Amino acid sequence: MSQQQCACPKCECSVDSDAIEKDGELFCSNACAVKHTDGSTGCGHGCECGV
Repeated sequence: MSQQQCACPKCECSVDSDAIEKDGELFCSNACAVKHTDGSTGCGHGCECGV
């Protein structure tokens, strides 16, 4: 089974069984799921995808 990439454009994380589904896409964190509109600068897994 291959790993699926987080749907956040700049995120380098793969999603797993804990993925957050929003609008038919899978995200690794809530920050990515809301497209960092909450002011977050990363997903909490080490990448700075919200910058």
